[in-house]
Amino acid sequence: MRVPGFVDHHAHLLRTAAGVPFPQGTAAVRQFHLRVAAEGSTPMDVLDPPLRGPDLPGRLGAALATAAASGLVEITEMGMRSWDYLDALTAAQEAAPLPARVRIYLASGLAEGSGAAEIDARRADCGSWVRLEGVKFYADGWLGPRTCALCQGFADTGDRGLLFTDAVRLARRVTPLAARGWRIATHAIGDRAVQAVLDAYDLVWDRDRAAMAAATPRIEHASVLSGDLIARMAVGGVTACIQPSFAVTDAGLLEAALGPRRSGSAYPFAAMADAGVRMLAGSDYPIEVLEPMVGLARLIGGRSDRAGFGTARSAPAQAWLPVPAAFASMTDPLAGQTLLTADPRTVPPDEIDSIAVAGAAALPFPS
Repeated sequence: MRVPGFVDHHAHLLRTAAGVPFPQGTAAVRQFHLRVAAEGSTPMDVLDPPLRGPDLPGRLGAALATAAASGLVEITEMGMRSWDYLDALTAAQEAAPLPARVRIYLASGLAEGSGAAEIDARRADCGSWVRLEGVKFYADGWLGPRTCALCQGFADTGDRGLLFTDAVRLARRVTPLAARGWRIATHAIGDRAVQAVLDAYDLVWDRDRAAMAAATPRIEHASVLSGDLIARMAVGGVTACIQPSFAVTDAGLLEAALGPRRSGSAYPFAAMADAGVRMLAGSDYPIEVLEPMVGLARLIGGRSDRAGFGTARSAPAQAWLPVPAAFASMTDPLAGQTLLTADPRTVPPDEIDSIAVAGAAALPFPS
């Protein structure tokens, strides 16, 4: 059964394939966030070391082949921190078509450090299988290490997390890039961070809702939201890139972190859909599993029992989406086709986890 191709809208596949490690464990992540904040910087301003070796194109190609085998026809590398990745992808696609298309958001530090002339020139000459699409900024930390920025303190620690940037500073950085047509994405997990990002976007687009909607700025994760913030995202045309697996793997810590009353404000995917917020789904690999069928099963029923893919714990009901909405957030017919043993839109939701991937065929970007 051929269906529109599965797309991962937020991953770190290339960085993982290159062997650049992520901080492991909540204590290490918290220390990293505290250090970066103390330096007056953000995680997207910390660049990768030079990536050397003639095997880098092969490693990136192999990672994309693994993604294609899982059913993906396109991945978005969210926050590229070195031009070595793009150079390697250029070399790989000169040898053969890539197994999957690649969209790239530059890390804010790389974009600003390279300068307008270089990033605009590189955007114009990426080949048929790669697109430089936007720039990623970073507003706060993560929920697990208690570093995301909340309007009210964490239930177990009392503090309000870390806000790496305020609205005025973020708007000042975003404006010249947005003016040249770069799409903007900002990591914001807590409600205080989401509020700051929305305030910044208002400044960038001078509160012109039509202009903002046309620019389609993104918020990555948008995990803890009030009804007012959801409404602002919908009215402003701000896209939320959500992670279906987060609601499952975080299910056991929500009440401790937020308390019983506020835990219902975490991962409010259903309320976002009802309000008209445009949603895209990404894995955040390697933080969560790459396989799109696992993400889809979790997004429509809150769980995935497939062997080797983690937990059977259910996500809270506010994180479930109807099959059509979930499927649409994870696919793009213009990117290619995925071959499955059954169409997820035509089987009972509790059977989606048993659908197998038979292959994927990506299409090059239009010239």
